[in-house]
Amino acid sequence: MKMFIGVLLTALISAAIVAYLWRRQPLLAAQPGSPSTDRLSRQWRLWACFVFSGVALSSLVALVGGDPYESATAYVRTLLRAYAGDDSWMPMLRASAQFHAHPDVPFYQAIFFEQHVKFQYPLTALLFIDIPLALLPISGEQLVVVYKVLSRLCVPVIALVFMKLFMGASQQLAPAGERAPALLPKSTATLFVLCLVSAALFYPLARSEHHGQIQTAMTLAAGLALLAWQRDQPRLSGFLVALCCIIKPQWALVVVWALLRRQWKFAIAATLTGVAFLAVSVAYYGLRNNLDYLTVVSFLGRHGESYFINQSVNGLMNRLLFNGANLFGRGLVWSGTDFPPYHATVYVATVVSSAVILALAMFWRLRKAPTAIDLALIMLSLTIASPIAWEHHYAVLFPIFALAFPMALQTRPWGRRTEPLLWLALALTGQTFMTAVNLLADTRLNVLQSYIFFGGLLVLALLYRLSWMERAPIARARLS
Repeated sequence: MKMFIGVLLTALISAAIVAYLWRRQPLLAAQPGSPSTDRLSRQWRLWACFVFSGVALSSLVALVGGDPYESATAYVRTLLRAYAGDDSWMPMLRASAQFHAHPDVPFYQAIFFEQHVKFQYPLTALLFIDIPLALLPISGEQLVVVYKVLSRLCVPVIALVFMKLFMGASQQLAPAGERAPALLPKSTATLFVLCLVSAALFYPLARSEHHGQIQTAMTLAAGLALLAWQRDQPRLSGFLVALCCIIKPQWALVVVWALLRRQWKFAIAATLTGVAFLAVSVAYYGLRNNLDYLTVVSFLGRHGESYFINQSVNGLMNRLLFNGANLFGRGLVWSGTDFPPYHATVYVATVVSSAVILALAMFWRLRKAPTAIDLALIMLSLTIASPIAWEHHYAVLFPIFALAFPMALQTRPWGRRTEPLLWLALALTGQTFMTAVNLLADTRLNVLQSYIFFGGLLVLALLYRLSWMERAPIARARLS
């Protein structure tokens, strides 16, 4: 009952905030001589309206569906208490224990295929467990607590990165000679609070923290990489992307993307960082164990995941063909150890769609000097093209919105439909409506369970449109 009342109050308060802001109340206070502040204030005001209207809608859907615990505001509770799951850390600890207990046994054959532990990371990711344990007088459980604290601290840093990206994107398209907005300290504080609230209410990010996912740290690294690129620091951006590659090797395609565009500084920094981690991993775990990760990648590509939070073509097709578990208590109860059976149609659809999505991103406007929008485009393409794209993987959209939102408002890539489509994209990817769509799990309309995937495609289309409209080459603003 308390949760029901809390979500209802959240919906009402969010609606009241939207009504207040929609009356064009001033959001920012600027120092004299700052004409660009009005435009910036409008962009932030619309962002706030979109966020809180999405929260209000999500809360009402959860209430009508009878499950107030499945709303974005319910997941915010995780950020306000010490609780966090072990979704990433438990498999990593078990993987570390397996290697040290049986160093001569083929690692992935034992941990993944025989014990059915869903350790789906490369061994480079396991270095974040084994190196601290080797150097520090600390247990695995204590190390996990440290990582959980650091992960929670990532959230306000992600909010700060969002604010910097948003301000930079807004300033980038300002009229020539226009001075940057000179905001008063209280306005800067207001924006940071808004960004912090936005981060907490962004469902994929809140869910990432709820489950105890290493994805939170990866979202921060991706956001910082975009910020470094926006500020013309390609080496730093490459280093940060390499950190993402250590966790998700498919992100190495970003390096190929950079090489095709002759972005040598970025590519060299990313390659050197990745090779250094890979060399340590080979020295520590052995070449055979590292190469055996390819068998896991092949298995995941052939099977994927059918559970409804897999927001990819693979997940959509598995559910549409009723191949594997969709929901708890539906006869096929999802398990942390099982995968859906191989299905030829699902496999072909997965391979073809992934190839098309990645090929378009890799070869898009090769002669154009790539901007942060282009880097965001390949990042999002990698997420959408993956056979397994959990809801929390779409947390990378949060810093991407910081780039795309102000630029879309200024360039209006879809004309009068720009604002409605922006709102739809943010609502679909930033909120949860699982209470309603999961009622359709046993029907052909279960395609609606893939609403985050469809929202991601809408954002991807927006990035392509913004990239097309950018002047080539664009001079990146050097921002402080």
